[in-house]
This record gives sequence, C-alpha cells and structure tokens, in this order.
Amino acid sequence: MRAPGHGDLRGKNKSLTTLRRAQGRLRRQGHTEAMKLFDRLCAGTLFILAIVDCLLVPKTYTGRIWIFGTGLALLFTAMLNVLRIRNGRGVRGLKLFCITANVTMLVFVIALMASIGKSRALQHPQTTLVGALLLAETAFSLRRNS
Repeated sequence: MRAPGHGDLRGKNKSLTTLRRAQGRLRRQGHTEAMKLFDRLCAGTLFILAIVDCLLVPKTYTGRIWIFGTGLALLFTAMLNVLRIRNGRGVRGLKLFCITANVTMLVFVIALMASIGKSRALQHPQTTLVGALLLAETAFSLRRNS
C-alpha cells in the first residue's frame, strides 16, 4: 500500500467521508423528489375535489351560493398551491399567500366538522380528506426549501 494521494485504492482526494457525503446528498435528493411528488399529488387531488365540489352543488338548495363559494375558495387555494409548486421561490410573496390560504381553509374545514358533529363528519369522508390535504399542503408551504 502506498501513502494516500499517490495511486492508492481510493484514488486521489477521495476519502471515505467524501464518499459518505455524496451518498447522503443522493439520499436527500431522492427524499426531496418523493416529497415533491407527494406535494404535487396533494395539490392535484385538492384541485380535482374542488372542481367536483363546485359541480355537485344541489340545484334545489336555497343556500347553494354559499356551497358554491366555498368550493371556489377551495379551488383558489388549490391553484395557489399548484403555482407554488411550479414557481417555487420565483414569485415573491407566493409562499405567504399559500400559507394564509391553506390555514384559512383548514380552520374553515375544522369549524365545519365541529359544527356538524362527529357522526355526520364521519358520514362524509370527503370533509376529512379535504382537511388532511389542506394540512399536508400547509406543511409543504411551511417547508424551508419550497
């Protein structure tokens, strides 16, 4: 064996710590890509659910404008999340708008679930699903590197 840096088995300037750092970076990149994919999936699902919610407003209900307005607010929140994913840090203030919209809609969904009661909330699983998606999107918006 020769002294390090003179044609040894690992090559010049390739210590074990350098290799470990590179492996750690690759692992983090894979983790980051999976998180981005999950973020896109949550935002897309929220977008689709908002459109379906707007389309399924009962025509005979007298307060249908309020249900439609809630669906539109959810749709705008989903669109803000899609913009955040596509533009990242490129648009100034977008992250703050996403956090505000997500938290506002999450509080609305929690208030809705509390007002209709546990048994009715469990009869309508889409409410819980929307709440979980909004919670996930809030967490993604709060991430440092989003």
